[in-house]
Amino acid sequence: MKKLLIHTTGVISWSYLDPKTGQTMGIEVDSLPPSEILNVENAIGVDLNKPIKLNFEKEPIEYEIRVWDNENNVNATYKNLDDVKEKGKMIYEILATWNEGRVSYVVALDIQ
Repeated sequence: MKKLLIHTTGVISWSYLDPKTGQTMGIEVDSLPPSEILNVENAIGVDLNKPIKLNFEKEPIEYEIRVWDNENNVNATYKNLDDVKEKGKMIYEILATWNEGRVSYVVALDIQ
């Protein structure tokens, strides 16, 4: 199975309970849009006819997959990689949600 290098991007928001104070603490981070972080020309070849599994250290409650173009527009949104219709080099964002918050990951793929 192929392992992909995935970058975090976009807005990350996370909250946690501080054990010392008993208060809920929050963290928010913002970054550049996906097309300014990755070069789509360096996309990794992926064959959707072979199984692809997203591995998270802790499984999210839900996630969605967004397909970005080079002008920073979202062209499509999916709930599963099996549903992706686009072929060729694209930037994919995986927006995962946990009870504690949301994290955005991005990878350039060449879907075949």
